[in-house]
Amino acid sequence: MAAMRAVGDGHQLPAHANVREDAAEYLIELDVADFTERELTVEALGPRLQVCGDQVETAADAGKAFRLHERLEESFRLPDDADADQITVFFKHGTLEIHVPRTHLEPRRLPIEHPASRINPDATAC
Repeated sequence: MAAMRAVGDGHQLPAHANVREDAAEYLIELDVADFTERELTVEALGPRLQVCGDQVETAADAGKAFRLHERLEESFRLPDDADADQITVFFKHGTLEIHVPRTHLEPRRLPIEHPASRINPDATAC
């Protein structure tokens, strides 16, 4: 998807991520079946969306000689028309759904200003 990409080396979406868009929103679906809801965090900072997962040790893991500890860190760059203040996140059936509403962007014409003379009249020439 050209409108949204992963942040970092290669700028490719991870294999366990699916991104779709329509006129109203972007939808990011992440396969997070190895994590519980409380082990996941989703943060938006400017144009970046970061999803982190860190498995916690359970009572059943205590005393085991070997324990596999899963971690997840994925970052996505949000498109310019994404409304980061209205993002909603749902966790269901091992999938994290992130709904990012789209806003309508209008070009804004900017005036071209003429700077005042940069010569300081109080300055004396050498």
